[in-house]
Amino acid sequence: MFKTLKMRLYILTLMVIMPCCVFIFLDFQYNKSSAKAELLKTAHLASSQAASTQQNLITSTHSFLASLASSPELQNPDSQECREFITKITSLSDQYVNIGVPNKDGILTCNGTELNKPVNVKDRTYINNALSNNEFSSSGVLSDRATGHPTINFAYPVQSKFNNKDIVGAAVAVISLKWWDELLESSQLPEGSTAFVLDHKQQAVASFPEGTAYEPPQAFEKIWAGKDGISRVFNKHHVYNSQNEIILTFLTGVAIDSSLQSINERYGNIILSFFAMIIVVLALSRAFFIKSISTPLNTISDLALRLGKNEDVDHYNPTYVTEMDHLQKSFMQMATLKREAEQHSISQAKTDTLTNIPNRDTFYETLVSEIEIAKKHHSKLGLILFDLDNFKDINDLHGHDVGDEVIKKMALRLIQELYHASYIGRFAGDEFIFLLKDNVTSTSLQKVANDISDLIKKPYEITTGTAYISASLGIAMYPNDGETAKELISAVDQAMHLSKNRGRDVTSLFNWDLKYKLLEKTQLIHDLRKAIVNKEFYLAYQPIIDNQGTVVKFEALIRWNHPTRGFVSPDNFIGLAEGSGQIIEIGNWVIKEAKQALPEIQKVFGDVQVSVNISPLQLSKQHGRELSSLLLTDRKSKHNGLVVEITENLLMNLDENTRKSLLDFKDMDIQVALDDFGTGYSSLSYIMDYDIDYLKIDKKFVQQINESSNSPLCETIISMAHQLNIKVIAEGIETQKQMEVLLSYECDYLQGFYFAKPMPLAELLDYKQDKAF
Repeated sequence: MFKTLKMRLYILTLMVIMPCCVFIFLDFQYNKSSAKAELLKTAHLASSQAASTQQNLITSTHSFLASLASSPELQNPDSQECREFITKITSLSDQYVNIGVPNKDGILTCNGTELNKPVNVKDRTYINNALSNNEFSSSGVLSDRATGHPTINFAYPVQSKFNNKDIVGAAVAVISLKWWDELLESSQLPEGSTAFVLDHKQQAVASFPEGTAYEPPQAFEKIWAGKDGISRVFNKHHVYNSQNEIILTFLTGVAIDSSLQSINERYGNIILSFFAMIIVVLALSRAFFIKSISTPLNTISDLALRLGKNEDVDHYNPTYVTEMDHLQKSFMQMATLKREAEQHSISQAKTDTLTNIPNRDTFYETLVSEIEIAKKHHSKLGLILFDLDNFKDINDLHGHDVGDEVIKKMALRLIQELYHASYIGRFAGDEFIFLLKDNVTSTSLQKVANDISDLIKKPYEITTGTAYISASLGIAMYPNDGETAKELISAVDQAMHLSKNRGRDVTSLFNWDLKYKLLEKTQLIHDLRKAIVNKEFYLAYQPIIDNQGTVVKFEALIRWNHPTRGFVSPDNFIGLAEGSGQIIEIGNWVIKEAKQALPEIQKVFGDVQVSVNISPLQLSKQHGRELSSLLLTDRKSKHNGLVVEITENLLMNLDENTRKSLLDFKDMDIQVALDDFGTGYSSLSYIMDYDIDYLKIDKKFVQQINESSNSPLCETIISMAHQLNIKVIAEGIETQKQMEVLLSYECDYLQGFYFAKPMPLAELLDYKQDKAF
């Protein structure tokens, strides 16, 4: 039993330390508690004695003033007789620093100390209370107006000898607080003790020692250290008036540091003696510890250090201490498990778990290394990145398990058959990347890309049948397209996305035009975020004329006056705004601007409407009622002042929010115009279901009308729309011939440069329609 380290440590600790420590601690706590109790008793005695003394003064003062008030000399407080009498009484009394008798109006002329002039004391609450309520009254601590010293004042009503309900004045006695200082001086409090007198608002009005700053104690009858660092025990006693209200509080804080210090010093000496004894015991036991503890611990420490340095540990030196030898065996097992875990972690960190090929991080590290080698040897590297086309459809149709099966089979196929690649990695979910080092040219890379594409297109036998996939590929070269791994990956990624944009299942080589376009696009998106705040947008309005030649509508078109680029066409930024999600904020700005301009436009042109273009994102992302409320205007006629323009393709891709928004427009009588009609494939049933009010013939059909030919398609659209009770707006009119032909087709509204180009609001308000019909 005594051979185990645990038992040796327990026995030594219990035999030497525990009994002594417990005894010393308990004795120390007992003496400390006794000292605290004695000091608390001192604080309690000092504050209660002060409070008792003050209470006795109040009682004796009550009796004194009651007797004084019955004296006939006080019946006329303003008389010389009263002043002489009170002066005499004051000089005979050591207890009161001043005695006075203000008349019933609160004017003090009868006073025990000489006054330079009468003093109005009726504003003192306690005097006013004695005069008004015919009762004994006391104040808190005041500065006596006659003596100028802090005092406690008392007042007793002086009743008329003819009618005790008539008050002729008040007998006032003033007690100084000097007796409290004398009481504390005689109490022999420990050095560092403090005491305070607090008024009814608990504000300090006197302190001991004099001039001591008052810091409200955070605890009573407990040890508390103030900002001065002195620990004290505080006790307080209240003094009450006849209405049982607190008028004074005597607070005493007895310093305990000196008392506790003596206890601490005594027990410090005991502890020093105790530890000296322990040192002697330890010195005698040194040999025992070296043999049983130090040497085994050094052995274990050396073993742990070797494990920390990843050194091979295949044996250990026995210590003949059971626990230590068992611990060494555990270290050996831990070393084995550590090696296995590290190997597994390295493999997981570097390998894609689904395909067992290198992952993105591992490929990136390899690319960095290969670039350094290529830089030294002035050689070239090639990257091919591909992304599977519409792979989401396979996951959605067959499930992710089948999608994973296809990925695994494709990866295995590429590894086994694509010997050209020096390195292959899985870059993302359905993105794979290849590194080529030997004989790299654009032609050789194109050939490898074709081989990759052919391998990918081969059919895949899956549990649910046969799957077919294709890929969009991008190619980039070092150092032509980038000199760092980051630049090269960015280049090949841009090339791959170019293939996506070209229709998928194609291969694209990186070129610097892609880089510049991406930078320009990124900068333009960044500038868009500041355009509204910087007031770079404005609206231009193009008039819409009815078939009688009258301006009846305007289309609000957004314009961007870029601070450095100048005018930026909507064709160049609307798509970016939709792609970045900023179109919602921009679209709402257009609605608010048009809505704000509408009253000015109607003031000049009468009851006209303004059309605003609404993005599909606004209809899809915003709540229908929210958008409808934003579009509503103060109505002067049957229809809303703003008309919504949507594109024909939007009807073919309706989601639930868009459908609800269109129905809300119908319910709230917001008219809808279908823009660019004829360019999409919308069904007539969609147009009827969503109560479209206007069809706008796309300008490319209007442009077909010239001096030598008309446009039967325009006539067909107009005729069909009229059959459905839908009005038609032809846009893009640039010649008189186009206007005349469309009028002959009974087109309802005309719009185009022939009448006016889009113009700012200020210019619009001066516009006059001057084309003859």
